[in-house]
Amino acid sequence: MRSQDGDLAHFDHALNACLLLSYVALRQGDAVGLTTFASEQQRFIAPVKGQAHLSTLLNAVYDLQSTQRPADYSAAINNLLARQRRRALVVLVSNLRDEDDEELLGAVKRLSRQHRVLLVSLREEVLDSLRQTPVQDYESALAYCGSVDYLNARASLHERLAANGVPVLDALPSELGPELVSQYLAWKKAGVL
Repeated sequence: MRSQDGDLAHFDHALNACLLLSYVALRQGDAVGLTTFASEQQRFIAPVKGQAHLSTLLNAVYDLQSTQRPADYSAAINNLLARQRRRALVVLVSNLRDEDDEELLGAVKRLSRQHRVLLVSLREEVLDSLRQTPVQDYESALAYCGSVDYLNARASLHERLAANGVPVLDALPSELGPELVSQYLAWKKAGVL
């Protein structure tokens, strides 16, 4: 989540998108809560309805920082399951790597037994740029092959998650907010939530 695309880190894009989704969900009459993990500043805000709750959420996250600690998905899911008993939409925002495969899949499958889950995977813009750049020398060939290999591994992880019934939203950080809100509203309209 520390990767930088433009002026903001992925963490900042994710936080902004989650706050936008919170605003929309609260306007729709839904209760919204928040939990963080993989940092020293782990927070849990219980779901509450009402526009005034947006201020509570803002006050809870304004000072959060991303860290270099790896995400412990199992611990995060166990913590959430212990605190959130009522069925809910759980949006898990991360920058998925292929090494997250087995632990993530097991944890999300456990979470999916009780909750509706949307896994959001942030995709670095630089990878799309490298894939579009013409190969002109050995270094650019290495960069191209490395980015294609990485994107293929990511796509494979997304396919394995989808094959196990876990919906994945693959989004560029700069487009995350609108895509997340669109997915939420589409599920709301379809009666999935």
